[in-house]
This record gives sequence, structure tokens and C-alpha cells, in this order.
Amino acid sequence: MAEQLQFQSFSLRDEAAAALAGELEGLLSAALKQRDEAALIVSGGSSPIGLFHDLRDRDLPWDRIWIVPSDERIVPANHPERNEAMIQRTLLRSRAAAAGLVSLLSSGPLPRALFGPFEAAVLGMGEDGHTASLFPGSPDLEAALTTEHMTYRLQVPQLDARRVSLTPAAILKSRHLFLLFFGDRKRQVFERALAGGQVEEYPVRFVLQQDRVPVRVYWAP
Repeated sequence: MAEQLQFQSFSLRDEAAAALAGELEGLLSAALKQRDEAALIVSGGSSPIGLFHDLRDRDLPWDRIWIVPSDERIVPANHPERNEAMIQRTLLRSRAAAAGLVSLLSSGPLPRALFGPFEAAVLGMGEDGHTASLFPGSPDLEAALTTEHMTYRLQVPQLDARRVSLTPAAILKSRHLFLLFFGDRKRQVFERALAGGQVEEYPVRFVLQQDRVPVRVYWAP
């Protein structure tokens, strides 16, 4: 079981987003009083958009913060479905426009920020129990879960797509882990995952079953 797992329930999704934005603001501010830079892992999808809209206006030294996507769709650069594009549209605006964005599909040398430690990771969870691009049923899942590499490319048959994902080896280099998800169906999946079982069934279990990093869950209907 994850060390110090805390489940926080909110009546409204905006309330959950605002509370998590405040938590991240505090963590990043404290970190940057001790270190020159800080890195934050963020998920793609629709769940974090409200969080991004709130977080981007927080008074932080954004020019010293790196944003690292948890995963990416392997599609052409500037494709609207790239998580990078979504992060640019929703987070890297206002004050946060000064932050750096790490590309998981860069052809050049990877920036030092990709190798951790990360100040925090904000992950999502799908109704199939996937997190990042660690999908159940992928023929590459076992390798991705066990590799020591920071990223891994996976075929996702149910989406007829290839993805690149941060691995557990990378994500567990975070000082703080957050899960942000919404809706009753995902709540039920979370409860089943929390009850225990094989990580391959619900890959989010790699977060819930580890005891290295505190985990806080933010949920609203």
C-alpha cells in the first residue's frame, strides 16, 4: 500500500482543481527556495484542464520550472492530439508561459529535468485503470512496468495507437504523487484497484501498491 495514501473528496470538480493547484503552488514555491529548478510531471487528457487553468495564474518563478508530460501520443509535431499541444494551450499561458516544456519525442539530447527527481507528479486514471500510457492489454506493458529506462514506447491495441510513457522507474522519482480523476465510474475502478491484485490488470496499482512516495487522491463526481 502506498505510504500515507490520502483520499480527498470534493463536491465540485473546480474545487478539487483549485485545492490541488494550491498544494502544487506550495510545493513548488518551497522547492525553489532550496533549489535552482523544479520539475513537475503532468498528465494529458481532459481531467487536468481545470487544474491547469488555475495553476497557470499562480505567482511562481515559472522560468525555473520544467513541465514534463506523463505520456505522449506518437503523432506528428504540432498535431492537436499531442499532449504537448494541450499543455501549451491550457497550462503554458499567463504567468506559466515562462515555464519549460520537456518533449518525450525530442530527437535531440533529453534535458536533465527528465531524469528527476521531480517535485511532484499529477497523474490521471482511465476507466480501464490505466495511468500515463500504461494500458492494460498492451503487449509492451510488462516491459514498461519493469524497465529502468525513464520512458518506454507501447502499442495500445484497443486504441490502435502507439504511445510513449514515463515508466514507474521515472514516476517514482517524484517527491510527491497525486492522482486526479472524476466521476463515479472511475471512483469504482479506483476502489477495485486499491483492493489489491496484479498491476497488469489495473496499471494504476503501481502507484497504489508502492511504499516509497506519499500519494494523495483528488476526486469529485
